[in-house]
Amino acid sequence: MLGFDLPRFLTAITSAAPKAGDVLLAVGLPPQVQMDGTLVRLQMAGLESLTPFQTEAVVLHLLAVAPPTAAARVRQDGAASFAYSVPGVSRFRASVFSQRGSYAVSLRTIPESVPSIGDLGLPGAMAEACRERNGIVLVNGPAGSGRSTSLAAMLTEINRTRSCHVVTVEDPIEFMHRHQEATINQREVGRDTPSLAQGMTDSLRQGAQVLLFSEPHSAEHTHLLLEAAETGHLVFTTMRAFDTASAVRRLLSFFPSEEREDVRFRLSRALRWSFTQQLLMLVSGRLPVVEVWRHTRATAAHLASGALDSAAMGDILRDGEKEGLIGFDRELERRVRSGGLGVDAALASSVLPQQLELRLLDLQGGKR
Repeated sequence: MLGFDLPRFLTAITSAAPKAGDVLLAVGLPPQVQMDGTLVRLQMAGLESLTPFQTEAVVLHLLAVAPPTAAARVRQDGAASFAYSVPGVSRFRASVFSQRGSYAVSLRTIPESVPSIGDLGLPGAMAEACRERNGIVLVNGPAGSGRSTSLAAMLTEINRTRSCHVVTVEDPIEFMHRHQEATINQREVGRDTPSLAQGMTDSLRQGAQVLLFSEPHSAEHTHLLLEAAETGHLVFTTMRAFDTASAVRRLLSFFPSEEREDVRFRLSRALRWSFTQQLLMLVSGRLPVVEVWRHTRATAAHLASGALDSAAMGDILRDGEKEGLIGFDRELERRVRSGGLGVDAALASSVLPQQLELRLLDLQGGKR
């Protein structure tokens, strides 16, 4: 491809930097790799400044092996995401999109082996959530926070410990799960089912006890999530949100105002756990910091009729710490006080930075 052999390039990258994050290809710049949250420009002969023709050639190569719907989505919507594999090297989540008349490409490495909950430094509550028999489990966070990896680790926990049938509907499939104690069938939108909604609907009739769905984007998706939970399934999904309050508000935003009270009531009964994470550079490395919300009498009542702002939800989480609840800002504060995180880094990631700053006044100047 005019000096840009994508499989060979990705082989070299994964060999030289096995812990690299996203690979970014954009016109006018050399190839870039994300390392610990920072983009690093690579020095490669002949690729000092990618041309529109080169990025278009990469996109054509990717679309040639993508699900049939991907090319149509690029033509109609200007973007598509799908899985891409380099045999013997790795799998990638590929995102291609148009910008200013040319194409850009982002590729995220998907490890072949799924790390465990403990390997990732995630709280033990995530393993506890995997033992639920029904209800909804949310894994939230901003883009690049490791939500997909955490969900995969939780599915691995179920696969390792439970004899059950698991069906996933993913857009796209990222981590590949082999049958262990559980039987896992993975369906990809655009390849195995025409849409997320259709795949979710079909999954309710496929004899599964555990379901995993890609992020809901509509009232229809949310209704199907609730229906699955209310009919006895344990359902895992993810939301782009910075805490549980914002995740719930986003779900409710899909509905007209006259339906939201009923949806809130159903959520208050169905939502079992909500985990919200960010990847932060701690003293011991880049690790997840996680908020833990769980279904209790107090949290369910608040979800049904209480204020859904972050401050009110933070108070509920703080009051329930003896029951295993962990507020995101409280976890940031704990990390700062233990010496694992600087004050400035904590404030930059905080849900309510002004309140957190007040609680850390005694440390100001000492651990910035």
